[in-house]
Amino acid sequence: PLPEAMPPCVRHLIDSLDEGKNVQHMGRFTLASFLLNIGTGEEDIVRLFKPATDFSERMTRYQVEHIGGKRGGRTKYTCPMCTTLKTHGVCYKPDEICETIRNPLSYYKAKSRTLTGKGPKREPN
Repeated sequence: PLPEAMPPCVRHLIDSLDEGKNVQHMGRFTLASFLLNIGTGEEDIVRLFKPATDFSERMTRYQVEHIGGKRGGRTKYTCPMCTTLKTHGVCYKPDEICETIRNPLSYYKAKSRTLTGKGPKREPN
């Protein structure tokens, strides 16, 4: 994964966890589902949540595995749409790329293409 290609909302969630701030359920779900969908390993995701004040390794591991489709109903979840993130207060300082996408995963793909020079670059409308 390319950290510099992550959308502002995801960077903010990671920074908030690093600072020991409480991240609500939707933020945690968004972060885990986003990172799983861009290929981040489960161990790395669990490690990101360690600074949380209510961190439980057992619970975090279960949740990450559940979101990844390895537990529960075996559904692999995708990252919520930007409209959902706005509703839940997870959207954070949208930039010019945010105006052209509907999902943080689309942001990551577009920014990755720009940074790596692979594939067509997405121009803002």
